Amino acid sequence: MSLPIPGAEAAPIRLLIVEDSELDFDLLTATLARDGPPLQARRVEDEASMREALERGPVDAVLTDHNMPRFDSFAALKLAKAADPDLPVLVVSGEMSEDLAVAALHAGADDFILKSRLFRVGPALMRSLQAAAQRRAGRAAAAALADSEARLRELAQHLESAKEEERRRIAGEIHDDIGSMLTALRFETVALARQLQQRGVDAPRVPLMLDLIGQLVAASHRIQHKLRPPVLDAGLVAALQWLVGSFAERTGIPARFESNRDDVPLSGDGSAALYRAAQEALANVSKHAHAKQVTVQLFVSGQEVSLEVSDDGVGFDPELLRTAPGFGLRALLERARGLGGWAEVSSTPNGGASLMLSIPVQRDAPASADGGRSEDA
Repeated sequence: MSLPIPGAEAAPIRLLIVEDSELDFDLLTATLARDGPPLQARRVEDEASMREALERGPVDAVLTDHNMPRFDSFAALKLAKAADPDLPVLVVSGEMSEDLAVAALHAGADDFILKSRLFRVGPALMRSLQAAAQRRAGRAAAAALADSEARLRELAQHLESAKEEERRRIAGEIHDDIGSMLTALRFETVALARQLQQRGVDAPRVPLMLDLIGQLVAASHRIQHKLRPPVLDAGLVAALQWLVGSFAERTGIPARFESNRDDVPLSGDGSAALYRAAQEALANVSKHAHAKQVTVQLFVSGQEVSLEVSDDGVGFDPELLRTAPGFGLRALLERARGLGGWAEVSSTPNGGASLMLSIPVQRDAPASADGGRSEDA
């Protein structure tokens, strides 16, 4: 049964009233129409008719009697919230019971109104509609924010992948073009030195030239390693082992690398992400930690690959990461999320620091053989 109630030209509130008494329905609609906005009300009195009305929709709010021969307010609440979690539901009851009111509110009702105090129903309905609109707006804003963050993570992951590809390309060009030319230049300079020596010509600058060429070769190798370590092509474990060893050799800080697998089932992006995380963490240790010992651990467990870099240095307050001007660690944390993983930094002043980053294993990668590797440097 539907009862259009005339009023202003504004769109009527589409009201579903669960009530077995037609007289009570008329009284309720008349009370609402007296001072309120225009309504379009429909009466139902059992589960089947309420379900059909909700499916037909749309419904802006539900008013339900508590006690009916074939239905009650708790069942109506359950049906309404299943159709729309934000749909306002007001319980109207002739029974004055504080326990019943509390139970109805806990079950999801927006308000509990006694039939002897129907003058409250209009203001309560408007408050409930406003609260529902705010909930929907908040839910929509949260969904929009989540979608924006997902797109931002996708863009960040794309940029990181592009950066890795560009690093790989530049490193390859340095190796193939500049490296080959430096090698040729060194051979030609050595040949020149031999010719001059055979002719008895004193050329003191030739050894200096050879030394400079050697420095250039070393610099090109160093740049290649920073851009894209060739050892990364041999696998993540080998790359991290080389990184930890070179860190210890360069800084003089004892460093230990551990892994429970010799082969790690990760994509190229995943391996690069963990390698860059270890690289960034070790760079921070050398700059700020004043550590006496560093440990890098790589573990494959279940469906995750986890990297942990820890030190026994001076530590810091992790809250400073929110305001620190640098983006290195924060970019790594975001990249882990972009790969479907997680990352966290833990530290206390004078208590050392630890970076842990975990990402899912590559789904189509073959299972890795058990084993492990441990090395002190």
